[in-house]
Formats: sequence, C-alpha cells, structure tokens
Amino acid sequence: MLNLVQEAGQPPRVSSPPRLLAVNPIVPLAALGLAAVFVVSASGGGYFAGDWYPAALYVLVLAAMALMWVPAGRRPDRGVVLACLALAAYAAWSYLSIAWADQQGDAWDGANRAALYAVLFTTFALWPMRGRSAAALIGVFALAVAGLAVVELVKIAWTANPTHYFIDGRLATPIAYPSGNAAMWSTAFWPCVLLGSRRECPPELRSVFIAGAVVLGSMALLGQSRGWLFALPLVAALFIALSPGRVRTALTLLLVVGGIAVAVPAVLNVYDKRGAALATALDDTANWIFGAAVGAAAIAALAAVLDRRRRVRRITARRVGAGMLAAAAIALVAGAGVYMVERGSPGRDISHAWKQFRTKGNPEGGTSRLDRLGSNRYDFWRVAWDGFTGAPLNGIGTDNFREAYLRAARSTEQPRYPHSLELRTLSQTGLVGAALLVTAFAAALGAARRAIRGRAGPGAAAAAAGLGAFIYWLVHGSADWFWELPALGTAAFALLGIAAGLAPRGGLRARRPVATGRRAVAAAVAGTLLVGASFGAPALAERLVNRATAIYPHDARTAFDDLDSAASLNPLSPRPKVIAARIALALHRPLAAERYFRQALEREPNEPYVHLELGAILYDGGQRPEGLRVLERAAALEPRSPITAHALRLARSGRRVDLGAINAALLARGREIIR
Repeated sequence: MLNLVQEAGQPPRVSSPPRLLAVNPIVPLAALGLAAVFVVSASGGGYFAGDWYPAALYVLVLAAMALMWVPAGRRPDRGVVLACLALAAYAAWSYLSIAWADQQGDAWDGANRAALYAVLFTTFALWPMRGRSAAALIGVFALAVAGLAVVELVKIAWTANPTHYFIDGRLATPIAYPSGNAAMWSTAFWPCVLLGSRRECPPELRSVFIAGAVVLGSMALLGQSRGWLFALPLVAALFIALSPGRVRTALTLLLVVGGIAVAVPAVLNVYDKRGAALATALDDTANWIFGAAVGAAAIAALAAVLDRRRRVRRITARRVGAGMLAAAAIALVAGAGVYMVERGSPGRDISHAWKQFRTKGNPEGGTSRLDRLGSNRYDFWRVAWDGFTGAPLNGIGTDNFREAYLRAARSTEQPRYPHSLELRTLSQTGLVGAALLVTAFAAALGAARRAIRGRAGPGAAAAAAGLGAFIYWLVHGSADWFWELPALGTAAFALLGIAAGLAPRGGLRARRPVATGRRAVAAAVAGTLLVGASFGAPALAERLVNRATAIYPHDARTAFDDLDSAASLNPLSPRPKVIAARIALALHRPLAAERYFRQALEREPNEPYVHLELGAILYDGGQRPEGLRVLERAAALEPRSPITAHALRLARSGRRVDLGAINAALLARGREIIR
C-alpha cells in the first residue's frame, strides 16, 4: 500500500521503490518500528517484561540506524526538537529517580519505558516524511489493528467456552486488562474514521476503513470500560475540531457511530452471560458487528463514489457545517430540557455520582457495568496525591506506587499503578518530571497542529489521524494506567511522532545523516550501547527467569544457576530471588527458600509478600520469635490483607502457620491479576 491516497479523479500514482526511498529514506525504518508496535499489541499488550524489552531493543537499533545512515533532510520544526529534548530529559530524570526509589527494580523498568517512548517519538518525528507516505504508514497500522480485532472476534465467537477470554463479563484479550483492550482498539479507531473520510482515498479503501472503524468501536464497547465511555465525547469534539475537513469528518463519524449503534444491544448482552449462554451471545454479537460493518462499508463506498464525481462547493460545506452545529446545539438544549423535566436539577445526580465514585468499589453483577460509577480509583488517586505532597519536587520514584498503596489503602485491591497519567507523573517524578513531560507534550501537540494547518491533502490527514490517536490515549489515560502498557504507549508516541514530524520545515536539505563525523558517530554508538545495556540486562534476566520456571522440575540445578545469573544481570530487582525461593519451596527446600527470601528483602526491604512468606517459613520452622516479628512487619506493610492478618493471628495464638494454606489463599484471591 505505497499509495494509500491519491488525488480525486486521478489514477493511482505508483512510485518505484528506489525513488520512494530517495524522497522518504526514513519510511522503511518507520514501517519496521510500527511493525514492532503491532507485535507488542498482539502479544498481550507488552505488559510483561519478556514481551516489551525485545521490542525496545529492536526500536533502539532502528533509531541508531536512522541517526547514522538516514539523511537529516530539512531542519525540523522547533517544537519537534524541543519535544525530543524534553522527552529525553524526562527519561534521564526517571533514571535518576532510581536513586531515591524504594522499589528500585520497578523504577529501572519505568525509566526504560520512558526511554523507549522518547526513542520512538524521536525516530518518527525528527526525519522528514512525505504526507502520502505518512498517511500510508498510519493507515496500514490502523487496518492491521482492525484485522487483529476481527481475528479476536472470530476466535472468541467460534470457541465453545469463551469464558476464559473475559474478566467479570468484560473482553480481556489479547490484553488481559479490559480497559487496555478498549484503548488499543480506540487508538486505531480514530485514524480509520479520518482516513475513511478523505476524498483523496479510493472509494474501496474508504469502505474498508469505515468497516474497520465499526469493528474497532464495537470491540472497544465489549471491554465495558467506563473511562472509555466518558472519554469519547471530549475526544470526539477535539477530533472534529482539529481535523481538516470538519464536516466530512463529522459525517463519517456519524456513519460509524450509527453502524456501532446497530450492534450495541447484542454487544451489551454479553456482559452477564457465562458458559454456553456466553458462547451463544457471542455468536449473535459477531454476526451483528460484522453485519453492521458491512452495511456501513457499503454506504461509505456509495458516498465515496458520489463524493469523487461531484465536488461540494466551499460555501455549501460551510452551510452544512453550520446546520450540523445548530442541530447539535438544539439537541443539547432539548436533551437538557427533557432531563430537567424528568430528573429536576442535575445537582442531586452529580452529588450522588460523586459519592458513588468515592465510596463504592468495582461493580459486580448486573446487566451492564457502564451505568455504575463505583471504583477504587479515588482511593488510588488519594494515595498518589499523598505521595506527591510528601515529595513534591522529585517524587517517590518512577513506578513506585504499589507498596505505598498497600500501606495506606482503604480497599483490598493491589494496584501497581495510580490509574492516572497526571498523578503518576506528579507522585513519581515530582514537579521536575511533570514540567518536562508537559513541555514535551505541549511542544509535540503544537507541532502536530502546525502540520495540520501547514499541510494539504494526505499530509494534513496523516497529521490529524496521528494527533487524534494520541489525544485519545492522553484523555482516557488521565483515568487509567495506559503509560505502563507498552502497546498503548508505543502506539501513542509513534503516531504523535508522525504527526509532529509533518510540521513545516525550514533551511536547506541536508544530505548527510544526523550523526556525521567521528565524534558524532562515536557519541551515537556510545549512547546506543548505554541505553541498549539498560534495556538488555533486564530483558536477558527475564528470559533466564522464564526458563528457570520451565525447567526446574527436571533440572533444578540449572534453574537455580539461571536465577543467580538473572539476579546478577538485574541487581535492583527482587524478582529472581523471589522466584528462586518459590522454586525451593516447590522442591521442599525450606532452608534454601529462607535464604532466597532474605536476599530478596535486601533488594526490596518493604515487600509485604516476601515478609509474609519468610515469616511463615521462620515461624513454622521453629524460629518463632523472629517469625512473629517478620509477620508483624508484613501486616504493617499491608494492613488490609486478610491473609496476612489471619497468619499473624495464628502466630500470636501459638498455632501453626501453614505456608501451603497461605499460598493457596493467595492464589484464590487472585494476587497476580494485572492491575
């Protein structure tokens, strides 16, 4: 799909590969980068280190190749340069926060993730790209994600018992976090809508984009994400306001929403189903979604043909836009009037909703999750804000939220992240980190806006499509933990990079790479090796940990050797030691388990799980005074844990603390659920 868009009424223009590379030398590397983002998306969202670290190393190599081999082209927009520098500075500050973080292993992972986002944005924004190529890249990526959505829908619809693809009635595949799935589909949704609205795009391709948008929107709804639902109106308003050709964009969005609306009853019917009833409901849902997509695609194709045959005058488009705006205003006023008649003043409902949000936990049961506001997010945000006020300048350390929340929680949840981009940044990297990130976002968004205004045709469309995807990630991520999901973060920063990189450039065209001369090449190589080592060491450590867990039943010695090597490669993380202790327990070696748990506490002294396990081992092994002290410490670190409280009561009463029962209870409670 080298020529995704073309001029209306003109045959496709086919450029030879050598000519394409001559005018767009960054495109092959950018395409490979987006391919890596897609692979991460299809691999569980890249939540686990073993999934996203290899992609990070791959992207880093692409960036190094671009620095040393791709011509610099014309001087980039100042906003792009500022955004690149600010993101790099934010990553450096995140690395520095390891020094004062309690969970240093998590802080290292968080800093590496920030560096990955900075590298991705820079790779896509710093080098010039033709508008047609940028539109092709974004379009292919969006359709690839739409294709993944189709595959997932077919997979769950054809499975005899699809229950394991859902969590509490919410779709949780390929990402084991329903709101993350909704966000992944929505990231591709907005580019599909915009590119499907463009007159330059061939009619058959416009219909494919529209069909993909209907499938993506319906799949997002299957996630029953309330954050997604509340983000939609604001994102839609910003999307239309920032898009070129607002009228056609708004009309296309209405067509897509209409297609999704046809399938809504079938989609919502899935929430309260289980077993065979769920399989039947999903089969019906898939039929409705695909039927609605085909119908919307047919309408889009017909409209595209008519659109290409007759060009609407500018004055007519303005009148239609004014009419649509007036209709929206009338509908809003009428809706408010009906609401006032039926419900009275909205103050009571707002107060009730706020109270429900603050005091209720996550809803369970019912026919839908979307009409209830209860969650523990308010409690997450309270603890995150307390972390910021306790260390306002530098924060508590990147990705250092879990232990702080367990100590101060008012719920029994065990979130690893604050579920808010803003509070994450403030609490973990302080005012310094917040200033750097705000600067980066403002500069990049400004450059993307200038790209929309300064470009025409495919270039403007590509900039708006990339900007729309990032704005969705930013708005929805204000109430969720999307920064920490690499599939979502990499897509957002890559697409924003494309959009910002399309901003008008100045100066003469430079035919040499950015890194020229011995010193520049040496600096590029040194930087790549340094960041590569930071990515590679924990990546290799995670691979050794995974291998150890697979081979220990038949080769325990090699497994423990692998874990020792992993601990050396990642000296900040307690994970290799914790896994070694678990394996020792599985092999009935309590003394070895005790040693490994003690070593884990040397790396992370405030880990409540390790205190619980070690305390039970010590108490049950005859070292009762020390075991009791360790169990009391576990209870202090996680005061709301019923399992720890029960173990402590047993110890204080002189009864046996059964470690096997503790681990069974932890498993039943679902301690390892991704949060």
